[in-house]
Amino acid sequence: MVVTGRKWRASLALVAALMVGACTTTPKVAGPGEYVVQQGDTLYRIASKSGRSAADIARWNNIQDPDRLEAGQVLRVVPPGGASSSDAPAPSRSASGADRPRPPRSTAPAREPDPVVPPASRRSDWGWPSQGPVVAGFNGSSNKGIDISGSAGEAVLSIGAGSVAATETLRGYGSVIMVDHGGSYMSVYTNVRTMLVKQGQKVQRGQKIAEMGSEAKLHFEIRYRGKAVDPRQYLPAR
Repeated sequence: MVVTGRKWRASLALVAALMVGACTTTPKVAGPGEYVVQQGDTLYRIASKSGRSAADIARWNNIQDPDRLEAGQVLRVVPPGGASSSDAPAPSRSASGADRPRPPRSTAPAREPDPVVPPASRRSDWGWPSQGPVVAGFNGSSNKGIDISGSAGEAVLSIGAGSVAATETLRGYGSVIMVDHGGSYMSVYTNVRTMLVKQGQKVQRGQKIAEMGSEAKLHFEIRYRGKAVDPRQYLPAR
């Protein structure tokens, strides 16, 4: 039988509906210590939300290419075998040998503790990202870093040895470079142009990683476990 006209259009609509139904899957739900990747997520964003470092999350999930995250992917955001386990302790026995009642298991997800900020300590292995004057200081709310004045095209330097965690564009930040220095420390450089490094690249202290943008001002942050700390408490005294 030949299908034409209205019948052809109806058949096409039915096929499309069946294909959509076949492709629909049940949304994945994160368990304790897990995170479901959302559309547009990056490894750094997930690390910031969970208070972890991007390098730790990549290691815990055996992520070889941070650019290949997929929406719906479930990631571990706590250390394997960490305190997120919801297993109840084994029951103890009374003197008569009868099992004591097991307390009811909570169904609420385990709450991760707030990031612990280390005491401020100047780092002898770090240097300043730019030599200009600080024109806006850290306050922890409206400014989570410091602003350093300079000129368009001026060199932006890595404060220390590490691995480039991300090079991307974020709303409100513009072009951004993030360097993971280990020990849950991350440095963040924004308002930059001509980024000279790529994700995963190793860098050294004082290495030129970018140039200042047209605002002629570098916004710089240091984060510990995703939480912003005052950079001037960690960089060498001027």
